[in-house]
Parts: sequence; C-alpha cells; structure tokens
Amino acid sequence: MAIAPTQSDSKYFPVISQVQAGEWAEAIDYQSLGDDIEWENAPKTVSDNSFWLKVVGDSMTSPNGVSIAAGHLILVDPNGAAENGSLVVALLEGTNEVTFKKLVIDAGQKYLMPLNPNYRPIEINGNCRIVGVVKEARVKL
Repeated sequence: MAIAPTQSDSKYFPVISQVQAGEWAEAIDYQSLGDDIEWENAPKTVSDNSFWLKVVGDSMTSPNGVSIAAGHLILVDPNGAAENGSLVVALLEGTNEVTFKKLVIDAGQKYLMPLNPNYRPIEINGNCRIVGVVKEARVKL
C-alpha cells in the first residue's frame, strides 16, 4: 500500500479583487484583506508575493486554443518575468483596476493582446505597469 507524502508541494495565497491587485506590489498585507478572504493552494515554485485573481469579462475567452473565461481563477506571480507570449496582469495608468491579457512584443513594440478576437489590442506606450505573470488558471465547479 502506497503512503501519500507528508511534505506539501504547495502553499496558499489569497483570492483578491482587481482593485487590490493593482495595489499588491506596493503593500502585501494579508491582514488588511479581512477575515472573509478566500485562499487557494498553489505550487511552491511561485514567489511568496503571488495571489489569485478571479477573471472578469470575456476578453480572454477564445474560440480556439487557450481560453480563460470569466469566473476562472488565475495565479499571478509579481516576480515572474514578463516575456513575449506571457499571459500578464497589467495596471492601466489613471485607473485603479487591472487587465488580464497576453503580452505581445513585435518589432520592439509591446501590446496587451486579448485572446478574444472581438476585442482590440492595447498598445503599451508607458501607459501601464505589469503587475505580474499568470502561472496557472483553474475553474472551480
């Protein structure tokens, strides 16, 4: 009979709001989230500053290939390296909310690209800050 390993391969992070995600890099204070916060497990390979975010809207819902629909949870690692093709969470300047898109770098120009073809790309011209790189997506049924 096999015995399950006792050492945990995961750690827990909070599920936060989009507004909180925009502020996360400045002050990570779990106590400020309150008692009603939801926690989800994540692999130990992500940084201790990571958090979960619930996807809102359908800009990342694709008719083919990778598709991450509203209601999915995404694991965001603020210490992850944002590279061409990475799924990222970015804070748009002048707002207190974040957007979830695919980072595309083409001929030196950067774009936040939705997976849904009904939405237009957002050109990055100093008007946003990458909050973190998405490491995992999951849906809870």
